[in-house]
Amino acid sequence: MLYKKILVAGTFDRFHVGHQYFLWTAKGLAQEMVVIIARDTNVLRFKKHRSKYSETFRLNRIKKELKIKNISQDFVKVRLGREDANFWETIEEENPDMIYLGYDQRFDEEFCQKQFPFIEIKRAESYFPEFFKSSRF
Repeated sequence: MLYKKILVAGTFDRFHVGHQYFLWTAKGLAQEMVVIIARDTNVLRFKKHRSKYSETFRLNRIKKELKIKNISQDFVKVRLGREDANFWETIEEENPDMIYLGYDQRFDEEFCQKQFPFIEIKRAESYFPEFFKSSRF
C-alpha cells in the first residue's frame, strides 16, 4: 500500500548505512515523506547525552543524503523537531497517514494510537544491527 504521507523521526547522529536503509525503505512507502530531526536539547533530555553533531549539521546531512539519492524536494520535507519536544504536536502539524519507526526506536505506540486512531504505525526491519546501530559508536 502506498501512503499519501509518511512521517519519520530520529536523531540521525553518526549517520550510517542503517539510517540510509531506514530512509530508503520509508521513501518507498509513500507519495510524500517528512523527516523530523531531533533538537540538540531534546537529544540531551531523552538520551541523557549530547549528540556528537549539532542539529544543524544533522539536518543538512540528511538533506545532502536525500539529494545524492536524487529524492525530489517536492517529495520530502526535512525539518527540525519542536523545541518543547512535543512530538504529538508535530504529528498534528504534519498530519501523516503513517508513522514509520526504527526497529529499536522508543515510542509510545499505544498512546499514539489512542490520540491518532487513523494513523498507521509501522516499524522498520533492522539492517545488520550488529554493525549499524548508533548506540554502538
